[in-house]
Amino acid sequence: MKHYFSVLWMVLFFGSCGTGDAKKTEEAGSVKDSTAAQASIPEDTARLVAGIRSEFERIHKAPLTSRQFSWRSPEKCEPPYQEGTTTYYYDHGKLVKIHNHGVEDHGEWKEDYYFRDGALIFIYLDNAYGGAANPTAYKYQCRYYFNSNHLIKKLESANPEYHLEQDRIDNMVRTAGRLYSATDSITISRILTCEE
Repeated sequence: MKHYFSVLWMVLFFGSCGTGDAKKTEEAGSVKDSTAAQASIPEDTARLVAGIRSEFERIHKAPLTSRQFSWRSPEKCEPPYQEGTTTYYYDHGKLVKIHNHGVEDHGEWKEDYYFRDGALIFIYLDNAYGGAANPTAYKYQCRYYFNSNHLIKKLESANPEYHLEQDRIDNMVRTAGRLYSATDSITISRILTCEE
């Protein structure tokens, strides 16, 4: 997780991706459905995805309680210094969402992990990075749907340059599980930085 911060991050759940003034931002802003190339989505997958979307909507309408932790990397970390906040959201005492917002030298990311009954069901990423003159030169977003920690559907930027390889998606699943169990800023910092 820690090394792909500069490569990819968070999105809007429904609708098209964000737009920007820069051409690269516009090109990366559209989302490609990995199931679109198929003639149709298998019925079981469509049902599971519909259930995940329904749970997402329920979570966003629910009166959640939250707990926020600040984290940062030590000076020795590569890539460069990173810091952020991780917020845990609870519905009647059950953890349903973790929002991680981090920044580094020329980048910013947001990642949301959604859970149902302790199981990861959805990851939402939104990333922006660039240089000092244009810190949002590249902006792209991705969505990943899970059933029993297995990827069942993904929506990624139309530009293949911003697609995650399966090992990085697997790493996000592991990170989500570790964050789910974390209870303090020190542990979260270790999970999200080079102290892992």
